[in-house]
Amino acid sequence: MTNPLREIDKTVGQLMDGLKQLKLHRCVNVIFVGDHGMEDVTCDRTEFLSNYLTNVDDITLVPGTLGRIRPKFNNNAKYDPKAIIANLTCKKPDQHFKPYMKQHLPKRLHYANNRRIEDIHLLVDRRWHVARKPLDVYKKPSGKCFFQGDHGFDNKVNSMQTVFVGYGPTFKYKTKVPPFENIELYNVMCDLLGLKPAPNNGTHGSLNHLLRTNTFRPTMPEEVTRPNYPGIMYLQSDFDLGCNCDDKVEPKNKLDELNRRLHIKGSTEERHLLYGRPAVLYRTRYDILYHTDFESGYSEIFLMPLWTSYTISKQAEVSGVPEYLTSCVRPDVRVSPSFSQSCLAYKNDKQMSYGFLFPPYLSSSPEAKYDAFLVTNMVPMYPAFKRIWNYFQRVLVKKYASERNGVNVISGPIFDYDYDGLHDTQDKIKQYVEGSSIPIPTHYYSIITSCLDFTQPADKCDGPLSVSSFILPHRPDNDESCNSSEDESQWVEELMKMHTARVRDIEQLTSLDFFRKTSRSYPEILALKTYLHTYESE
Repeated sequence: MTNPLREIDKTVGQLMDGLKQLKLHRCVNVIFVGDHGMEDVTCDRTEFLSNYLTNVDDITLVPGTLGRIRPKFNNNAKYDPKAIIANLTCKKPDQHFKPYMKQHLPKRLHYANNRRIEDIHLLVDRRWHVARKPLDVYKKPSGKCFFQGDHGFDNKVNSMQTVFVGYGPTFKYKTKVPPFENIELYNVMCDLLGLKPAPNNGTHGSLNHLLRTNTFRPTMPEEVTRPNYPGIMYLQSDFDLGCNCDDKVEPKNKLDELNRRLHIKGSTEERHLLYGRPAVLYRTRYDILYHTDFESGYSEIFLMPLWTSYTISKQAEVSGVPEYLTSCVRPDVRVSPSFSQSCLAYKNDKQMSYGFLFPPYLSSSPEAKYDAFLVTNMVPMYPAFKRIWNYFQRVLVKKYASERNGVNVISGPIFDYDYDGLHDTQDKIKQYVEGSSIPIPTHYYSIITSCLDFTQPADKCDGPLSVSSFILPHRPDNDESCNSSEDESQWVEELMKMHTARVRDIEQLTSLDFFRKTSRSYPEILALKTYLHTYESE
């Protein structure tokens, strides 16, 4: 790369010398930016599909660092994407690619909702290629390899990052900033030129920290639906959940005490909504439900929380769940039975189970544990996915709280049946728990926030924030992880890191707006929302 770099350096030098000669070097804003990084790749590190499939001549593969498969002939009735995926999934211990149906790709890639996008995608390990067969790779007749490097890997891989340099009177001087995505640059260019940006994929204002003066000052989106605050208590006898555990509560008068606990107000909001209540940006109906250990925005339409928020300190203990509570769900007397789920639906649907958005394992007291088993904390989950979710709640949340001096966690469901990366309206939802009106989420999200300075507790942070976000695919199997038959400690966290996401991705998928009440400036919050935690080592 010595000569090309020398040529680029020479060209940049000519540009800057020319600007100086014209006495414009202090008047003009200049941006140097690359479109991608590079990775060391050779023919010797190539996976051939002919080692996995018997009919590679019947498919067309876009080869290289991100394989894309489509039928060779459009009228091929035998072409079966799911069968091909099955034949490419976890077939070798040293396999260097992972196959995905496009709707199952990590949401951060935003690459699914178009008929021109192939059904099958192969995410290839860094420094590797994928091809149909050796004849497609080696030059004929010499048989020599014709490349030594390539790009196009998963963009969270460090080697795919590129350079950005901004120079001129509008840019800050000698300032280094965290990595950001190139989609954010269009808005900056418009600001430099005094133009109004056309609609685009960037978040206007998220790069204000690059500039000395800001011509654009972003404002928070307006809340569309304000919540209800239930004040009515329904009778226990009004509910028929099919899994009531009130008979396990001793003494019997304790049941009334547990229900009275549900009417705490305000005091928990400052503890569990450290950055303000999420705003709902579409028309719907939902209730704010307070609890000692968590707070929820409960949807009367989806019969489950849109979000559940809780704060876990570094000192929090993980406690066990008594055997009699493991199959226990309590009615929530604040919410009408007609807006409540029922365990009867899950008994009828043998393929579906349920989990909880606030983890019972992290309850602060035996009494608070009963709050975690309220029907309004319940969400539908495939049994296979519950392994992921339970490990995340029982082990990883505590781990992150210990490492980061406490964390705030916001979790909830996502519905994206048309896989366009945007919040589904009700008419787009295709799957429900059998015989019920309980919609099945396509994904679950979690936003984990702490202080960037780990010496400060999460709930007393007065400096910059640190955020990690995940969009976990809700699937009936764990085939994405080849070692999912092993203990969850061997694979769940790696799976979550693959499905890392920006807070902005979650906002688009839920039509919620987070971080609305904080001492930080709004551009600083936008920079936080558009940051992608890659979990990549150098």
